[in-house]
Amino acid sequence: MAVTVEFSTIPEMFDRITAKYARSDRPVLMHKVDKQYRSVSYSNLHRRVELFSLGLSSIGVKKDDRVAIISENRPEWVVADMGIVTLGAIDVPLYPTLPPPQIAYILNDAGVKVVIVSNLLQLAKVLKIRSEVKDLHHIILMSEKLEQRSEDTFTFREVFNMGKAVKSSHPTFFRELQYHVKPEDLLTIIYTSGTTGNPKGVMLTHQNLVSNIKASAEVLPFGETDTFLSFLPLCHSFERMAGYYTAMACGSTTAYAESPETVSDNLLEIHPTVVTTVPRLFERIYSRMMKQVDSSPPVRQRIFHWAVGIGRQFARAKSTGAVSPVLRIQHALADRLVFAKVKQKTGGRIRFFVSGGAALSKELGEFFEAVGVLIIEGYGLTETAPVLAANRLDDFKYGTVGKPIPGVEIKIAPDGEILAKGPNVMKGYYNNPEATAEVIDKEGWFHTGDVGMFDPQGHLMITDRKKHLFVSSGGK
Repeated sequence: MAVTVEFSTIPEMFDRITAKYARSDRPVLMHKVDKQYRSVSYSNLHRRVELFSLGLSSIGVKKDDRVAIISENRPEWVVADMGIVTLGAIDVPLYPTLPPPQIAYILNDAGVKVVIVSNLLQLAKVLKIRSEVKDLHHIILMSEKLEQRSEDTFTFREVFNMGKAVKSSHPTFFRELQYHVKPEDLLTIIYTSGTTGNPKGVMLTHQNLVSNIKASAEVLPFGETDTFLSFLPLCHSFERMAGYYTAMACGSTTAYAESPETVSDNLLEIHPTVVTTVPRLFERIYSRMMKQVDSSPPVRQRIFHWAVGIGRQFARAKSTGAVSPVLRIQHALADRLVFAKVKQKTGGRIRFFVSGGAALSKELGEFFEAVGVLIIEGYGLTETAPVLAANRLDDFKYGTVGKPIPGVEIKIAPDGEILAKGPNVMKGYYNNPEATAEVIDKEGWFHTGDVGMFDPQGHLMITDRKKHLFVSSGGK
């Protein structure tokens, strides 16, 4: 499938998708308020983004200014992001878990003018390093509780009110802004994890993200009937591109988990059809499942292991197109006795999971396929916006990260390193031309630092890491 509207920039995508579903009852976002999930309509989201964007312009935010977001996943993250980029400004998303010294480094390195924070905890961290950040002019708080007043600190509601004043005097200003943004303009600066030394700011343009959104939507069939459960941080390039931008561009609904710890509960509340995640989730589900099996009566244990064995046979036979009538009957019984209960714990409607950020073990992938839960694994880096390769629903192989997505070239260097080229490759590292030259060669090939090979069918396998870095199953 493909995206449901045509666009060349993120503001253009937002304008066209919200116009397409302006009269629809389907929510674009869902979040929990007072222990219940509430919906945000396309028209309501458009109105909030417009007012917020105009409010930002009234405090001096303009094209190419850098604006930071320090927040957990919530609708206000989307409002802030879309409000920033519609102005042609550049957003700088930060992990809400970062300590004040790292926040200060990133804000200074990026020359951030405005910081948007989710709550008083994040506000306190910014205030602690405020005097160290020379370009910071304003702080905006998403929550309405603002105990310490100052002339340069505002709540979301106050920014909305400023936006209303701008709209009343310039009714068409917001629409005019959207079409001033060009595909080659910088969209975001995402700082990579600083496992060694200071983090580097990855510069991604609208074209980088848009090309990746469209290519990903061709590979994975997201659509209007899909509901995503989002729990990976939106400041992570994988969640932002897949679970936010691509989901929105395909007309899907995104529901935010309360936290990573409540995912198992939220799955049962939201009944998602797609979840973008990291291997750690499957490790937890598998561990919990096996503990329950090991503590159950011997008869139930035997039934479980019999069913998994049948599931493995069925998966192998299905891949060759030769499922015998007997195996089909056995699989139906295994599904009723075991697999249906497993799938029910994921909400009962899952079509597939999308796994990225770290390697998914072949054994884990094959186990979940056996019990009827399909995991589609992909591969990429922040510097490639991020997807380079992905398995397909009709062409997947565990132990590999699939085939290159449309528009992306991948080749293996003589020393085994994976090199990539395409419209999704970053513009470079912010304020760091030396580091940029180290990873993008004169022919435009991006050097991933990963070592790999293609199997005979063209699936990419990651076999090693060129540098001595270890990526955890949580994607860090």
